[in-house]
Amino acid sequence: MDVLDRELRRLLQQLTLGSIVKPTNILEERENFLNPRHLHRRKSPMFRYKQFSSKWTDLKLTLPLTSMDAPKEVIDIYREKQRELSRTKKMFDAIGSDNFTRFSIDIFGAPTAEDAHEAHDVLKKLSDVATPERNCSAVEFAKLLEERIQKLGISIDVKLDPSMTTKVWVDGVSRGIHLNQSALFAPQEINRLLVHEVDVHAVRIHNGSCFPWGIFAMGTAGYREAEEGLAVHYEREMDCLYPFQEKIYAGRCLAVYLSLSSGFADVFAELLTYFDDKTAYSIVERIKRGMTDTSRPGALTKDFHYFSGPKKIQSYLLGGGDLPMLMGGKIAFNHAPVIARLVQEKTVDISKWVFPVELNDDREFLPI
Repeated sequence: MDVLDRELRRLLQQLTLGSIVKPTNILEERENFLNPRHLHRRKSPMFRYKQFSSKWTDLKLTLPLTSMDAPKEVIDIYREKQRELSRTKKMFDAIGSDNFTRFSIDIFGAPTAEDAHEAHDVLKKLSDVATPERNCSAVEFAKLLEERIQKLGISIDVKLDPSMTTKVWVDGVSRGIHLNQSALFAPQEINRLLVHEVDVHAVRIHNGSCFPWGIFAMGTAGYREAEEGLAVHYEREMDCLYPFQEKIYAGRCLAVYLSLSSGFADVFAELLTYFDDKTAYSIVERIKRGMTDTSRPGALTKDFHYFSGPKKIQSYLLGGGDLPMLMGGKIAFNHAPVIARLVQEKTVDISKWVFPVELNDDREFLPI
């Protein structure tokens, strides 16, 4: 089993999304687009990327499953992940081409017209909500993250990274919370991120690591929508989802939807109705990563999960879904019943499981 999980970890490290789709000229294009002199003749960015063609050609995506001694449903989960890795490799091969969006949709899905309509309604309702002032440094926030981790009693490293484009990234492969070294955080943003990044992302990694199979900590196929859905669900439950962040989630969903038929500059112009220029740009920049000529339709579609995921959580709960089981690892919605059966069969020591700091009474519902 260790051999299998070591190979899965190696492949996931090779196929890390953030570093692969980060344009090499991201700062240059951002400054050029937002330059006041170009206000009336803005051109969509032309992104460049590192060349990894030989790297993907040599990368073998075969997990040693034939000798795996595990329940069939667990082996099937590893097979699903192997198929997802194959699709991810194809998506990376297609960076800069028109096929990139097709592979992204194959992996992450895409928002529906109904999602876009609901996102538009949220944006109209919150159109006057302004960007909060950010004055907390990454170093200060790192200390708060470490305190939260210690309070929960889990093991995960907090690392400052000078090369990140996003502000925070929780990695189930390296068991680390990575912070953008130059990022600044608003006071209300801190409470939200402690819940989002530690109480959900880090907790799911910890709970998944209690199983004898590493995939439940590293992430099963299709886990992301449940992951972000849970994170936003708990933000609401713990009363730390403030209006501007709700607006960001809606903006990302609408931007993904529009980007599938429009170029960067047009999507940016639509978002300017609701956001300042820097915020609007940062949203569209995230979604157009993976493309070269961003004036063309296309997107990295995963960011709509922050908006669609919480709705899926509500549907899951209304359908009798078990929230503690969904928190039992980095899993997709359809893997929660597998977790429940493994728990019932005492395959995992759930006495070591933890839950969000202010909601640890969830433990009362576990069949210990």
